[in-house]
Amino acid sequence: MSKLVFIMSIPRQTATGISDWVSTSSGLKMKKTKVGRATDSLVALPSQKIGGLANYISYNYKVDPATGQVEKDENGEQITIQTFLEKKWGKPKGFFSNALPPKDYKGSGADLGYYFNKSWQLLDGTTVLDLSKMDDEIGYYVMLASSKVANSEKEWREHKWPKATHYIALENESEEIKYKRTQAKTKAFSFLHDSHLTDSVKQKLIALLDVASSRTKLSTEQIHNLLFDYIDATTSPAGKNIDKFNHYMSLLKTADGKAKFEVMYMLKQAQEVRLVYSKQDIWTWIRESGATLVIGDKYSEAVDFLLNPKKKDEYDELKAQIKAKL
Repeated sequence: MSKLVFIMSIPRQTATGISDWVSTSSGLKMKKTKVGRATDSLVALPSQKIGGLANYISYNYKVDPATGQVEKDENGEQITIQTFLEKKWGKPKGFFSNALPPKDYKGSGADLGYYFNKSWQLLDGTTVLDLSKMDDEIGYYVMLASSKVANSEKEWREHKWPKATHYIALENESEEIKYKRTQAKTKAFSFLHDSHLTDSVKQKLIALLDVASSRTKLSTEQIHNLLFDYIDATTSPAGKNIDKFNHYMSLLKTADGKAKFEVMYMLKQAQEVRLVYSKQDIWTWIRESGATLVIGDKYSEAVDFLLNPKKKDEYDELKAQIKAKL
């Protein structure tokens, strides 16, 4: 088993184009955002929730990889990762403690512990940790506890680490992510030829996806190409474009779903011709008489309002207003 762990800086688009630099040896993007050997410094920070430094090892237990069970000592007590590592590296009990220094520590000459002046440097690009070295292994656990380092590329792309500047690269993860993204796109592309997706429905879908206005006259080929490009623009497995596209496709599979789809399209048209507007997610309809009617305090309520059989008169009235505007 490899003892190397790769920490990747999160690529950020730069005006200089550094973020697109490619390695001459691997042909892959270097994921740099700065010139030279710029670094970010990472330390174990105090945490009120934990009641000490966020170092991961002091409050998580050692698990046997073979059984998935927490390991216990000779007295039947559960072993923390801290205890395991202190024994592994031949350190006295409490050496890796996450206890905070006393408030009056300045000038006291006290031993403030391993973490007090310890930091780990994260390079712009790739940082390699060698877990056969004590400081690198402890640093790896500090990174697991830090909001600045996502636990994987997948979790970063799923927006689970909004403060992250780096992520821990798991073996083969990039290929797995690429496969899932390709798989999601392939599935969405196949829907373009689904029997439920007639030319008329595609035109409505274009408007609901905010690709083009419902009033824009497009040919069959243009509509198909626009939908293809919309799906192809997805850059992650849980891509918003594909999620939205698949949501509308799922509605078209049932009678109730189709009715909801039509109402959603109707609301979209009503917005475009300025009969219905949304402000702070309150949906208001300007009726033919000039009076206004709040049809929902959020989008789903506005949809439900028009789907309600008891509101058929209002539905017909709004539909007639839209037709007159168009």
